[in-house]
Amino acid sequence: MKSANELLITQLNERKASGLLRETKCVDDLIDFCSNDYLGLARNRELGEAMAKNYSAWLGQQPLETPINGATGSRLISGHSKLVDIFETQCAAMHQAEAALLFSSGYEANVGLIAALAQKDHVIFCDKLLHASLIDGLRLSAAERRIFKHNDLGDLMHLLEQYPSTTTKWVVVESIYSMDGDQAPLAELIALREKYQFELIVDEAHAGGLYGSKGAGLGAAFPEIFARVVTFGKAWGNAGAIVLGSAILKQYLINFARPFIYSTAPTPEHVHHLLTAMPFVQQAEEARFRLKSNIDLFRKNINASSWGPSETAIQTFFVSGNEAIRTVAKAAQDAGYAVKPIVYPTVPKGKERIRITLTSQTKESDIIGLIQTLESHA
Repeated sequence: MKSANELLITQLNERKASGLLRETKCVDDLIDFCSNDYLGLARNRELGEAMAKNYSAWLGQQPLETPINGATGSRLISGHSKLVDIFETQCAAMHQAEAALLFSSGYEANVGLIAALAQKDHVIFCDKLLHASLIDGLRLSAAERRIFKHNDLGDLMHLLEQYPSTTTKWVVVESIYSMDGDQAPLAELIALREKYQFELIVDEAHAGGLYGSKGAGLGAAFPEIFARVVTFGKAWGNAGAIVLGSAILKQYLINFARPFIYSTAPTPEHVHHLLTAMPFVQQAEEARFRLKSNIDLFRKNINASSWGPSETAIQTFFVSGNEAIRTVAKAAQDAGYAVKPIVYPTVPKGKERIRITLTSQTKESDIIGLIQTLESHA
């Protein structure tokens, strides 16, 4: 019998042989075209200094018995604080929601939300291109799962019509999809909601901070949405996530969302940094404008048919075949650009691509240079 380590080595060797072995790699020395730092806040020195100053001032005001280095436990044991209450209240107001619940990561928020809401005898309808965190939540749920073609409302309606009005139904989408950069038809989904009697859940990971009034997200325009998830590791330049919805939803998740119940709460420093970042996000109109200008510039300068149709910060350059896309990505990396190939089976065969992300800090000359490099090697 093989030892445990031998079993692991075998699986790693199989993945390596198929060209799918994942490895960590630092790209700090390359021009950024792969991070989600859309507004440049992860690199913003003014924000960093404000975080240090504000947290230092808060530390000086705390009595000796106050935890300052760690939360000390889950939110339901000892990890809750007035600081978290303040952040959740302000975050709910920013996103035009009744209530908000803080999670340590977007993954935890999505898994906890979906697994807790969709129960036995429910049906959950999910877009084919949902993020892995939502899919894992679906796997943990006891509900029946139906998958509809990406952004295909006709296919969704066909599936919805197979269930009586008495069935509890959930529809899960992303407002902006992480791999193709296209948008969900939120207005049309809201129009279908009453006819087919379902509740809508929207992941706003790639829209929070970028769209809506003061970065409230695309979903803020639709109060009918049952739950929204906004993550802080992208446009906010930080980490963590918030679930937005009704006060009842918040209370429900406190009682039934296992990642919330059993995870140590975010540290006081983390929560304080999020409080400091919030006004920076709200006031980032110039950065949002620069990002839009960079997207427009990018779209105006592409020439090859290999480009996807996205009008968002996420752009795609398609080259069929794992080895072929890796070769093109390597050429771009050698030219100084931080890009990563997305290969099968992460994406369907024939849809292998380089996923490019633009930020408010992306330089015009770098945009032109990357486009020319990719198009010349395709």
